[in-house]
Amino acid sequence: MYPSSASSARLVPDDQSDERAFFARDLDEDRDLSKQTVKRGPRHGAMRGPSIGARIFKSLVRFVAAVLIGVGLTLAWQTYGEQAKEFATILAPSLAWVLPAENVKTAPEVAASSNLMQEMKLIAVDVAIMRRNLGQLAASQEQFAAKQDQMSRDIASLQEAEQETRAQALAPPAPRVIRPSPPARMAPQVPSR
Repeated sequence: MYPSSASSARLVPDDQSDERAFFARDLDEDRDLSKQTVKRGPRHGAMRGPSIGARIFKSLVRFVAAVLIGVGLTLAWQTYGEQAKEFATILAPSLAWVLPAENVKTAPEVAASSNLMQEMKLIAVDVAIMRRNLGQLAASQEQFAAKQDQMSRDIASLQEAEQETRAQALAPPAPRVIRPSPPARMAPQVPSR
């Protein structure tokens, strides 16, 4: 009914059961606690793992190894990227969509794009010049408007002066009253001595 201890695998690594546990025995005999020896596993405090320094060192080594692997893969991808893409598409065609798109620019397209960039820079310079010229034109227009206002005021004052002059010219002359001037008085002469 009970499996023998030799043929069964232990369930717990530190299982300290003895063979008497599986056979019929006298329970009175086992009641004497002074005769019994209890085998216990190592205490929790007695089991010590690696020190903190060793754990930090192991973690640091793992981190450095991961970084070096990443750097190596990056350099390999930059060097052998095209061949790696071809190999990956052959090996796993269903995952080909994960790979980055191929650079389809050719030399004429690159030259055309550089020419386009130069033309864009020239256009930007022309636009900046036009903005500056428009600013100067606006300032000139404001000065012209101010001078035009001054001229219209001057013209209005001249027209008023002309109308007054015409009114005076057309009006009959007012009679002039001539007053006789008083005779010249002579100072009394003092006898000379």
